[in-house]
Amino acid sequence: MNTITPLRTAIVAILCLTASLSAQAQTINNSLAPREGFWVVESQPKSRNCLVRFYTNDQKLIYEETVHCKLNVARTHTKRQLNVALERAMFVWNATHQVPTDRQWVSVQFEK
Repeated sequence: MNTITPLRTAIVAILCLTASLSAQAQTINNSLAPREGFWVVESQPKSRNCLVRFYTNDQKLIYEETVHCKLNVARTHTKRQLNVALERAMFVWNATHQVPTDRQWVSVQFEK
């Protein structure tokens, strides 16, 4: 009976550790999601340009910009840069409720 108790303790400890690590991994991945709104990147296969559009959670277009480079939205860095530009667009939208024009929020993020 004494050998079963340490074995049970070890199994419970391993299960707790596994649950803890998987919860932490989910938190890290969720940090790439924008706090408010969302973005869409469109590109043509043979074009070097991308069209980036930002929307509110209600799917209302608040900003769009043509970027003269290909954006790899699978990269974490690209997602973070798009989220920064989205936050700027959301700030202006919440303050004015107008679609800003002649801004380069996305291009500026990728020039750095």
